[in-house]
Amino acid sequence: MSKPTVHIIGSGISGLRCAEMLLEFGLEVKIYEKSEKIGGRMRTDLVDGFLLDRGFHVMQTGYPHSKSKIDFKALDARSFNPGARIVNIAGGKPRISTYADPFRRPLSSLRLLGAERWSDLIGMAKMRISLSRMDIKNTFNQGDASTYEYLRSFGLSDSFIDRLLRPLFAGIFLESKLDTSERLFRFIFSSMSKGDMVLPRDGVAAYPNYLAKSIGFERISLSTSAHADDPVTINIGGHRKIVDQVVVAHTPPSEEKLMRGVWTVYFDSPRSPFPGKFLLLNGDYEIGKNAIAHMAVPSDVQPSYAPEGRSLVVATIVGDAADSLNLSNGKEIESRARKEIEQWFPDCENWNTLDVQYISAALPSHGAGTDLSYSKSFDENGIIYCGDHIAHATMQGAINSAESAAKEAIRRILT
Repeated sequence: MSKPTVHIIGSGISGLRCAEMLLEFGLEVKIYEKSEKIGGRMRTDLVDGFLLDRGFHVMQTGYPHSKSKIDFKALDARSFNPGARIVNIAGGKPRISTYADPFRRPLSSLRLLGAERWSDLIGMAKMRISLSRMDIKNTFNQGDASTYEYLRSFGLSDSFIDRLLRPLFAGIFLESKLDTSERLFRFIFSSMSKGDMVLPRDGVAAYPNYLAKSIGFERISLSTSAHADDPVTINIGGHRKIVDQVVVAHTPPSEEKLMRGVWTVYFDSPRSPFPGKFLLLNGDYEIGKNAIAHMAVPSDVQPSYAPEGRSLVVATIVGDAADSLNLSNGKEIESRARKEIEQWFPDCENWNTLDVQYISAALPSHGAGTDLSYSKSFDENGIIYCGDHIAHATMQGAINSAESAAKEAIRRILT
């Protein structure tokens, strides 16, 4: 007697993790992917010897799934330094300051004592300590105001938020006003405080590729469009088929219109413009005024990202910032990015542009008052969906929804 088979539409990490759990339980799976590659938004392309992730992307070792399931040593992952660098224009000249994490790099962070207001330093310490004492799953169980309001509740000044936290979290939330629910901020900030931002040797695609290898590539059909007519009917190229169960592991087109977009510009530079394995935050970031939220040099962290003797430089421009400046195509984005970078690094005229990417549906929107939770249950009679749009906009959210979807599929098959 053949095993019951769950048909999964979509091969992002949510679909792949769902399949992995179902196989571990003893069921069979079949995955359909409309594109030519697996991974969804966790994809990596090789361009002229450079590894270009789909948008600037890192993996977080502090997420619960990362700690329990991901072998970062096997992925040969290397980490950014905790903290950040901030660039701003002072007196017409660029100034770069290094802000090391005072909890993990106390000696390196002593300069903060003279550079920042004590009220801001005390507010950050209170927030960090408060979140360190909280079970990470409980970060979703408190207030549901905006991130900006949450930061202000700790007494953080607007100038401190604008210089450090706004450019950082604009690039994480993909919105510049910090309107995202404080619940998501607490979860991400807590995870970042307890772990590292890392890059695998083969790019972020290494993890979905690892999952796919575990599942078996023979179970994955690429370049195959499919959709669910109902919980047990799959339509593949116009042919309907009754199956044991269907799981939809991608964002429905109707919801993609509500998702946030991001532009990413990739440069080939003869050298690293700011060595040190830190993110570089735009300390003058202001929507309607400038475009770049932050920059990174992935090849400083993970040398495999660039050919020997070259550096990969990545600039992130959030969709709302681009819209506020009426930037609507790759040529305009590249021109604006170069104009802003030239203020900080005049030799950028020697950088070659490798690619300009736009992801229109990069992340779901989770504004204040959206009642985010760590994971969600399912309508017992509806189609089973999974993905970060179901739980919350992180890799952990995608994993949580995948595991819930797998459990629901098992329950239905066994009932």
